[in-house]
Amino acid sequence: MADALAYLRQRQENGGFNELMGLRVNHIRQGYAEIELPAKPDNLNPLGNAHGGAIFALCDVAAGTAAASYGRVGVTLNASINYLRPGKQGKNLIAKTREIKVGRTTAVYGVT
Repeated sequence: MADALAYLRQRQENGGFNELMGLRVNHIRQGYAEIELPAKPDNLNPLGNAHGGAIFALCDVAAGTAAASYGRVGVTLNASINYLRPGKQGKNLIAKTREIKVGRTTAVYGVT
C-alpha cells in the first residue's frame, strides 16, 4: 500500500493541471489527503485574495486524491462550496479531507 500511495503522490504533483496550479500533497493515507496550494500571484483575484476557482480546484483535487487512495479511478459527480473567508495573499491554502461515506461505486468527502 505504501508504494501505491507514493505513486499516487508523484502522479498528483507531476503533470497536468495539478502541476500547473502548483498543488502539493502534504499527507496521504487510505481515505485521507491533505493538499496545499501555494500563495502566488497567479492564484489571486483582482482584490488580491485567493481566486475562488483556485480554492475550488484545491478542494476538488483533495477529495479526488483521498478517493484515489483506494486504488480506484474516479471523477467528481457533484460538488458545492461555501467560502467562509478569503484566502489572503502570501498564505498557502491547505485542504484536508474528511471521509463521509465510501460505497461500492461512489464516495463522499468533506473538505475543509
